[in-house]
Amino acid sequence: MRLIKPSYSIIEQPPGLEGVYKMIEIAGRTCYKSEDKITEDSAAAFVDRMFKSGHGAMLEHGTVYLDIPWNDTEEAFSLQLKLRIHKYDSNKYSRVVDTEEHHSYITTNLRVLIENGWIDDLQYICEPTEHHIKRVSVRFITDQGILREFTRHRSMSFAVESTRYCNYSKERFNNEVTFIYPCWLLDGDLSVEAEECFKYALQKAEQSYFHLLQEGWKPQQARNVLPLATKCEIIMTGFVDDWRHFFLLRSSIASSGKPHPQAEELAQPLMIEFINKGYMESIT
Repeated sequence: MRLIKPSYSIIEQPPGLEGVYKMIEIAGRTCYKSEDKITEDSAAAFVDRMFKSGHGAMLEHGTVYLDIPWNDTEEAFSLQLKLRIHKYDSNKYSRVVDTEEHHSYITTNLRVLIENGWIDDLQYICEPTEHHIKRVSVRFITDQGILREFTRHRSMSFAVESTRYCNYSKERFNNEVTFIYPCWLLDGDLSVEAEECFKYALQKAEQSYFHLLQEGWKPQQARNVLPLATKCEIIMTGFVDDWRHFFLLRSSIASSGKPHPQAEELAQPLMIEFINKGYMESIT
């Protein structure tokens, strides 16, 4: 058994179309904890497998920034581009910013392009500019209880470590189940007896999980004895306004409600980092 603190990290998508593929592979391999299979040139093949197997949700993590110019003096060309831009404007998974310089700056994701047959628009791919509405990916290491809190933000895209397929008795998991320290335990608010009771319950859960695997149960069956404190990794990707709503609910600095303390433990410093990086203005 291992106990760790929760954490988060912002994942910067590498540049270009290859960077879109690499971001998708990072997200997809989080689900099965197979990041060790990532190589310098494995991303494109991974994305192709995701698409062919119908796992379109992982494609959402690949953010695509487009810069589409349009020209008022050429009527036919202008009409064609305006129609192209309108399709993104009416797509709830995309954002469009028009400028006076006759450019439309579009933020979307690879799933939108593939499933709508808009893949030719990759000719307009670019790096994010000051005009694009940014999408941000964050990796959280937290527990199953906070996972349930975070996945309520349905406008986001999610990739979650799967207790259904991850077998924690295997060597790549160090033959142990990892659990998350609750912040109130780390703050010393509990007695020694309470802390020992908590750890004993986790040890018994791990023992029961391993015993059921030895009895022939599959991980998706044995996981039923694992508690909410079980560690999971989750990658969340969303527009900055999605994250703003997340912070309004999960940080007491921004919220008038009472966020769960373990959710706030992650959301509050992440919000400050978003502000410091210039992703958004303060919402306090």
